Amino acid sequence: MTKKRQLFTYWLLPAAILLLQTGCSGLSGTKQAEKPAPVAKKSAAKKQTQKRPSVAKKSDKRGLDGEILYYLLSADVASQRGQVGLAAALYTRAAVLTRDPRIAQKATRAAYFARDNKRALTAARLWTELEPQSLEARQVLAALLVRAGKLHEAARHFEYVLNHNKAEQQKNFMLITSLLSKEKDKQAAMAVMKELIANRRDNPEALYAYSQLAFLLGKQKVALTSINKVLAMKPEWTRAYMLKSNILMRMKSRAQALAMLRQSVDAQPDNNQLRMFYARNLVDARQYEAAIKQFSQLTDDEKYQHDARFALGLLTLQLNKPQQAITYFKQLLEDNRKAAESWYYLGQSYELMNQPDKALDAYQRVEHPQYGFEAELRIALLLAKKGELQQARQRLQNLSPDSAERELRIFLTEGEMLTNAGKYREAFSLYTEALKTLPDNNRLLYARSLVAEKVGRLDTGIRDLESVVKREPENAQALNALGYTLVNKTSQIKRGFELIKKAYRMEPKDPAIQDSMGWAYYRMGNYQQALKYLRMAFKQLKDAEIAAHLGEVLWVAGDREAAQEVWRAALEQAPNDDLLLNVIQKFSE
Repeated sequence: MTKKRQLFTYWLLPAAILLLQTGCSGLSGTKQAEKPAPVAKKSAAKKQTQKRPSVAKKSDKRGLDGEILYYLLSADVASQRGQVGLAAALYTRAAVLTRDPRIAQKATRAAYFARDNKRALTAARLWTELEPQSLEARQVLAALLVRAGKLHEAARHFEYVLNHNKAEQQKNFMLITSLLSKEKDKQAAMAVMKELIANRRDNPEALYAYSQLAFLLGKQKVALTSINKVLAMKPEWTRAYMLKSNILMRMKSRAQALAMLRQSVDAQPDNNQLRMFYARNLVDARQYEAAIKQFSQLTDDEKYQHDARFALGLLTLQLNKPQQAITYFKQLLEDNRKAAESWYYLGQSYELMNQPDKALDAYQRVEHPQYGFEAELRIALLLAKKGELQQARQRLQNLSPDSAERELRIFLTEGEMLTNAGKYREAFSLYTEALKTLPDNNRLLYARSLVAEKVGRLDTGIRDLESVVKREPENAQALNALGYTLVNKTSQIKRGFELIKKAYRMEPKDPAIQDSMGWAYYRMGNYQQALKYLRMAFKQLKDAEIAAHLGEVLWVAGDREAAQEVWRAALEQAPNDDLLLNVIQKFSE
């Protein structure tokens, strides 16, 4: 097994788009009262006395104030000490005694952060009772009622907020949707939202919220019907197109979603927010060339140009166009945007162009917790390729990994360096020692399997791959590696072929797996099928091993001229490849 079957890949995936979640706005950012308000009116005091005769038995008002002050000061101290549960209990007691909405608010917040849902609900009910016109109190109470499963009671308070705060209707609907989407009883959650939109059938914000909730709760047909009504009312609403696209994607109608987005972008050519969303969806669909066209139209927009250039850099790098990628990353560096990422990917671009010195210079400029670590690994690999193996290993050993994942990456990188240098025994020993630190780690087992054969430990290599496949039955690379090993080195050709076929069904465009399919057919004597898959693989990847396989099958099948042509082309790219040289020598004698 050679490089193309190896686990180690150094390309970092493009950053995912962050999804912002709207929390309970009523539970943060509120202004706390600096001191408890006195009971000002006799009527209120009388009412309070009637409700709580135990409080009326206090000796005098000074005694009552002293008790309240005790609770408040004790609550503040408890809060400062991190005793949030005690603070919540004390604030709640003070709120009940004073019936001051400001203290009820503090009690609600304290109980919420203490995760004392019962006390928070009690305090929030009191706050709303004392300050019925407070939209914040209503929102908080509704949120807590949802958490308690009292959905229809929550709906009454949501209704009040929507009716009395129409300026913030979109924001309030987003909050309601977020809260209801977390409810376990999906039917009840939908019923509550139905109540809220019953008198708002002509309100696109209301219908959008209903559609979004249906989407989040897995009711995609309902969501699609509702969002279509929204778009009929507001045919240029960007967020609605985005939601409709997500609904169609969830319904596994990707082609329909992309067609809808394309038509929408064509109809609104100046809507760059929608164009950016469309471009990112094209990336998800691996339609990279189409995505490049969309991102290219965003490079003049001040709001999106830097994200667009970064995406263009990654995409051109993905399409093996490093020279174009360099242009985009340099533009970002000139604008002092995404510096760490740009230096890192600039280094990768130079590596693809076989300019190791420039790559090293770029990697050494990376200053970032994540990308800086990745750059150090690449620097070590480049130094090893230049023949400075000891310096490279020392550089890795000087790293201080702050997680098991980073420790694993260091082991894998050092093993890759040793393997590339032909030091298979050292690599095997390194992986074996690493497995003592990280036992049964699939990536280490896979890595060790790749060098096991080189040191006469084929049995260990097969056993390692069997362990990986057992734990990860859908791991296409491990299935392919095990299948290829069985086909190439044992008599278990049929079993190996079945494993390769399973891998091929998962990753039909992977040239390494295509090569394994071709080689398995060759080992079974089916030259026609062997050539079909080997040609597919070689068309995608001009790899020395694939060329060796394709040339051998062509030679055995009688087309020696074509075989020699394949080998000749491969030798220009990899003149020192042992497998290729051995095959050429074998059939030239």
